[in-house]
Amino acid sequence: MTRIRIRSYHLDGYGHVNNARYLEFLEEARWAFFEQHNLLRLLDGIMMVVARIDIRYLRAAQEGQTLDIATRIQSAEPRQVMLRQTIRRNDTGKTAAEADITLVPVSAANGLSTDLPAELLTFLTEHTYAES
Repeated sequence: MTRIRIRSYHLDGYGHVNNARYLEFLEEARWAFFEQHNLLRLLDGIMMVVARIDIRYLRAAQEGQTLDIATRIQSAEPRQVMLRQTIRRNDTGKTAAEADITLVPVSAANGLSTDLPAELLTFLTEHTYAES
C-alpha cells in the first residue's frame, strides 16, 4: 500500500486532482511495490515498461485528502505482467480511480523485449490474486 497526500500542485483548474497526476501516483505505487517486496534487485539490466494503461476515474480527490494505492498482480508471464491498481480515498475508503496496467520487460542493453528473470517471474506468479 502506498499513501499519497494531495497537494495544491496536484490540482487542475476545477480544484480536484488532474487526471495526469493519477498516472504519476500509480507509477509511484508501482515503484513502492517493487521496493517493498525487494524486487528491484531482480531487475538488473531490465526495465519494466508500461505498454498499456486502462484507467477509470470514479471520484474526485481534492487538496488535503490522502489517497491509498493498492497494487496487485493479475497475471505474470515471461514477457508480460498485468497489474490492477486501485486508488481509494483514505477518509471514505471509496475508490477514486482504478487502473489495469500491462508491463513488459525490456533489456536496458539493447531496448528489445526480453524474458523476466526466473526468480522474479516465480514471485509474481506466486503472488497473483483472483478476482472475487
